Amino acid sequence: MSDEAPQSLITDEHRAMIGVKSDPMTITVKEADARRMRDILGDTDPRYADGTGVAPLYVIAGLGGGRPRNMPGILPGGLLTQQEWKFSRPVRIGETLTAYSQIIDIRERMGGRYGHSVLITSGTDYYDADGNHVAANMMTITQFDPKGARSRE
Repeated sequence: MSDEAPQSLITDEHRAMIGVKSDPMTITVKEADARRMRDILGDTDPRYADGTGVAPLYVIAGLGGGRPRNMPGILPGGLLTQQEWKFSRPVRIGETLTAYSQIIDIRERMGGRYGHSVLITSGTDYYDADGNHVAANMMTITQFDPKGARSRE
């Protein structure tokens, strides 16, 4: 065991990323994608059946929603440790949504099961063609170095 105090891995460059919105990303909700996701999950909810024009809300996650493109890779391993979705209205088949993401917080945990870890919380907001808010996603990715993980004894 080392007597040295652990050093922070979060740099000023990382901190400067907090609150900076990404370039817009567009996704189009297609009936085939919605059907494929319903089939995979065994979702038989009649609200989302073919021809209703309404997609299951989870379809956004399968179309590239979530992790922002500007997330820093501070440590080599990563786990999704928290995710929350909020929807302002149903998602329609055929509509194109524009998403903007940003880093909300970056913090560290010294020690623990995965050793030194960095927790990065990001948020993504989705808007329709008229600029109305449709959905929001917040997630936390815990980055860690597998070499620093404790064994389960």
